[in-house]
This record gives sequence, structure tokens and C-alpha cells, in this order.
Amino acid sequence: MNEKGMTLIEILASMVILSIIIISFLSLFIQSSKSNQVAQKIIDTTYIAETAMEEMYGIIRSNNTLATLPIPTGYSRSVNDQTRVVYVKYVSTHYVEVELTSAVNDPLVRVKVKVYNDNKKTKLEAQMEMLLNWKSSG
Repeated sequence: MNEKGMTLIEILASMVILSIIIISFLSLFIQSSKSNQVAQKIIDTTYIAETAMEEMYGIIRSNNTLATLPIPTGYSRSVNDQTRVVYVKYVSTHYVEVELTSAVNDPLVRVKVKVYNDNKKTKLEAQMEMLLNWKSSG
């Protein structure tokens, strides 16, 4: 017998096989998209923390003590005592908190930058810490 076309069963079988393959690829693409969104959020918050750290580095390298620190542009000071200063500001939709601690006459200052999703500090999204020298007085 000479067959010149495909039967209805062959067409349905090929459609089912193609559907299974397409559905499995769709779930892979959806998961990949979710992973990309999470990675982008991590990159964004890390960049915000890094920028705040660089701002503090510049200020610390041009001062000798916590008492002589100016308030950086865009920040407000929420805590200010002899051994600890805390600056806060909003960057896009994030709340940035920068804590500087240094004992009196200590040549080092500890800088801690925290990036939260809001000012209630419900979720810490990024954190960086660094130990820096004050400006040399000589």
C-alpha cells in the first residue's frame, strides 16, 4: 500500500510530543526569569552599599575624629556621641544606614553600611563593613 499522508493519530501524537517539550522549556524560562530578578535586586542593593561605603571613605580620609565629621550630602545624622555616629538616607526605594564607631584617640574607625528595604528595617538586603585609618595628622 502506498501512503502519501499522515493519519490523524500520527498528527495528534506529534502534537502531544511537541506540547510536552514546549511546556518543559516554558517552566525553564520562567524559573530563569525569577532568578534574574533576584540577582538584579542583589546587584542593585550591593551597589547602593558600595556607593555609601565610598562616600564614607572619602570623608574619613579627610578627618581625624568622629567629632570633626561633617554630615555627608543627602544624609541625616540619627546618632551622634563620642564613639559612634549613625547617618541615614533614602536611595530610591531603599533605606541606607551608615554606622561609624571609633574609640577616643583610636587611629581606626569601623564603618558598617546596611541597606534595608524600608525605614522599619524589616529586611536587611545588603551589608558591608570596613576598618579604616583616620587622616594622618602629620
